[in-house]
This record gives sequence, C-alpha cells and structure tokens, in this order.
Amino acid sequence: MSAEERAVSGLQQRIGRRLSVEPYYMLVEQSPERLELASRSDANRSVGMRVVAGGAAMIVVALIIAVSGLWSAGAGSGFAVAALASVIGGLLGGLGFQRMLGGYAVLTTYNTLVADAEAQTLVLRQASRVGAARTQLLRFHQITSLRLNRRPLAVGWPIRRLQPIVALELLVGEYVWVIETAADAGDLVALAQALATVLDKEFVRE
Repeated sequence: MSAEERAVSGLQQRIGRRLSVEPYYMLVEQSPERLELASRSDANRSVGMRVVAGGAAMIVVALIIAVSGLWSAGAGSGFAVAALASVIGGLLGGLGFQRMLGGYAVLTTYNTLVADAEAQTLVLRQASRVGAARTQLLRFHQITSLRLNRRPLAVGWPIRRLQPIVALELLVGEYVWVIETAADAGDLVALAQALATVLDKEFVRE
C-alpha cells in the first residue's frame, strides 16, 4: 500500500456500498482462484454532475446576495445591510464550493474489488482525484455467507418512488456488505456464482 492510501478497519462496510438499479461493476478478471471487478467509467456521472450543479447554483445565489447587498448599501440602506449580505453570501458560497468539490470527487471516484483465494482476502479499494485512496480488507474466514437479497430502493428526482432491486450481499458477522445491485436478479447470478467459487461458499437467494 502506498503512502497515498489509507486503510479502513472494522467489519462494517465503509467502501463500495452503492445501491442502484443498474450494475456498478464490470468484470476485469475471473478464474476459480481470483475475481477482480472495476467500476464502470460512467457509473458516477449522473450523481456527480447533479452535486456539482447544485454547488454551482449555490455559488450563483451567493454572488447575487452579495451584489444586491452592495447595491442596497449604495442606494442608502446602510453598511449593515451590505455586511449582512456579505456574510450570508460568503457562507453560502463556501458551502457551494464544498459541494462542487464533493461532486468532483464523486465524478472521479473509481472502485475496485479483488477476491483472491490464494491470499484468502477480499479487498475493496476506492480512489478519486480528491483525497487519498482508501482500502478495506476482509479475510475469507470473516465472511459467513453470500446471498441474493431483495430490498427497496428510492429512485427518481425530484419525485421519489420505491423500486425493488436485488443485491448481492456478504454476511460478515452482524453486518451486511453490499457488493453489487441490479433491478433484475438475472444480471447478478453469474457474478454471484463467480464470487461463491472464489470464496468456496454457496450462495442463496432470498
């Protein structure tokens, strides 16, 4: 692990937990001893762009507030109005910039999953152009079982609705790790079988 990476400890999933109606990963390598997945290049585009757009809108509103405060002060409303507008505009602009930065981080996020039978480990890695990469490791003996499980997902914007999806999950002690999701269970069967082979475990459908 390089100095640019940070290890995440604990049995609770901290990396790669993403629920969607479409599969997030593409297959990079598959054999009975090793499985490697990588996130699709466009997987985070819609979410990232929405967050960036929200941040940009906040910055525009902040500028409007600041300029209107200065205009009001020039029109005789007093220094207090301009000062208050500057404070509000500054706070809103700062939040907008942070939101844009977060959106850029989402846009450039790249996840991988590697299950290695020889090393007896499953490693999730998340990297982006913002901040250090993170990794989280599971030992095979910590994984109780894997399953295909139905669960609801809120979809749509701005009007939200619940849609049933299927998740490929690992049971790790009292925790549930979500590896992949899809609207159709058929899209996950091959991946579930491949992961079960590397883990040397059966998978169940619920």
